[in-house]
Amino acid sequence: MKLVDKMKDENLGLAILYNFTKGYGHVPMNVYDVVLPLLYHDGFRNHLFEGVEVEEALTKCVQEDVSFIQTILDAIEEDKEMTSRALGICLLNKYLSFEFEDNEMKGIYHESSILDINEAINLGKFFSEKSYEDILNILKKKSSSVVFLDSVCLGDDVDLSKLNQFGQVTIYKQSNPEEVIERIQEADIIITNKCLLTEEVLQYASKVKLICITATGVNNVDLDYCHRHGITVCNVAGYSSLSVAQHTFALALDLLHKNSYYHNYVQSGQYSDSGMFSHIGPHFYELHEKTWGIIGMGNIGRTVAKIAEAFGCQIQYYSTSGKNTKQDYPAVDLETLLKTSDIVSIHCPLNEQTKGLIGEDSFKLMKNEAILINVGRGGIVDEKALAEALQNNEIVGAGLDVFESEPLAKESPLLQINDASKILMTPHIAWATVEARNRLFDLVVENIQGFLKGDLKNVC
Repeated sequence: MKLVDKMKDENLGLAILYNFTKGYGHVPMNVYDVVLPLLYHDGFRNHLFEGVEVEEALTKCVQEDVSFIQTILDAIEEDKEMTSRALGICLLNKYLSFEFEDNEMKGIYHESSILDINEAINLGKFFSEKSYEDILNILKKKSSSVVFLDSVCLGDDVDLSKLNQFGQVTIYKQSNPEEVIERIQEADIIITNKCLLTEEVLQYASKVKLICITATGVNNVDLDYCHRHGITVCNVAGYSSLSVAQHTFALALDLLHKNSYYHNYVQSGQYSDSGMFSHIGPHFYELHEKTWGIIGMGNIGRTVAKIAEAFGCQIQYYSTSGKNTKQDYPAVDLETLLKTSDIVSIHCPLNEQTKGLIGEDSFKLMKNEAILINVGRGGIVDEKALAEALQNNEIVGAGLDVFESEPLAKESPLLQINDASKILMTPHIAWATVEARNRLFDLVVENIQGFLKGDLKNVC
């Protein structure tokens, strides 16, 4: 008997559950929850009706629709009430009885005139003696193969177990270029931060349907190849705006207040020996009424502007694309911004327009007491020119979280400036507060869920 599409009523449900019990034997109550979602699925049911074995039918359904397993898992929760009603009718009509066995309530069928539904009987036989957990594992093994190539980029305190809902998950802390090809060959879904996924690499990943980047930038992925081969690429955005803005001020305020000098003064014992309640060394200043110049007025730039405004700063910005001119703050050209700003912070992407944007000529334009903050991309600032500007006192300080080469090359001229009151450097961590990293990973999970449900998000 082929089930009629969309006839999800109690009578059909009780017949399915009765016949499933007939095939299974004594059914643990929670096992019933998987039966209706599977047999109400048109594709799976049709394969069984055609005589395909259960395991092969599951495989065929996944091959036909990558979202099949996720659809079933979602339906298990959605259909529990319907399952309960159908079981209740079975009990009232004495088609089934429910008894405790091995400290567990189980369903037992009684002979009746209900027409045999072979699909349900065969499903029951296939799942016989398997627990609810066993059945879920069978389903998930048929689902997507997820490979995370470089989880170290998220730290070790993010709950990666959220990926388990999507199937078989393999997590590598790091993957060098030689390892990537081998590790992605059987993957349906690839997650990475920095691993290069070029055409030469992706040609070996014949099964991949989705690539999730745990970052905003996707320059490590060959998008043209992916588009040509029907591979969806998703990134994440907006997760770190608060984190990067906060780090901007952590660097700026530390430099502005000369905290490293004053900390060292106290730590060295000089303060204890001075006999004075206070010590005034290098000058430090208020942010109030200072001019804060922002290069790149995207989400992060706007967040920085609001915080700086709360300190009483005058805000101005330069649009690197020349198109972002409708903000709440005055837009100026780059030369004006550099000449008139007390603090300059960089929040733009690295591209042809911004590579080397701030160089030797830029530092000669800036105020001698100006501070430069770069939390955008390292290639935007000429590091050799910056080191010379700091050594020549063309600007008073710089805070850097990004570098031309990452990690920073040991021969970098920036490392020759051993004065934290002049230069503060952090290892590309502005984005990485605990909250931001968890937001990022939740967005990755949402991207995968959306892909499996056909509701694409953050597609590049």
